[in-house]
Amino acid sequence: MPMIKLYFLSFFSPKARLKLGEQVWNKLDAQLPKAYGIIEDDRPRMQAFFKALKSLGSLKKLALQEWLKDQIYDLTHNFSELSSSSEEEFERKWLQIYNEHLRVLNLKTP
Repeated sequence: MPMIKLYFLSFFSPKARLKLGEQVWNKLDAQLPKAYGIIEDDRPRMQAFFKALKSLGSLKKLALQEWLKDQIYDLTHNFSELSSSSEEEFERKWLQIYNEHLRVLNLKTP
């Protein structure tokens, strides 16, 4: 990635980078097959996600990466100890989905 893009990305506040990452996620999520939170069932989604990443610029990829990391952090650290089993299941599902997307984002091939 050209150094100038990294330089300009640093001018954005962390909040602005996360907002951009969320916008990129929402746009991609609307185009991709449904996420199930099960690696085997999400393979078609991951392949489509990998293909969609090719059309994103470096700044959007970095913002998406930061947003995914932020979501993963929230799911692993900011939880209620009084949550129900269905809430825990929901959190585990999305933790799996975000982790798998982050893994694919960091790969050269799916």
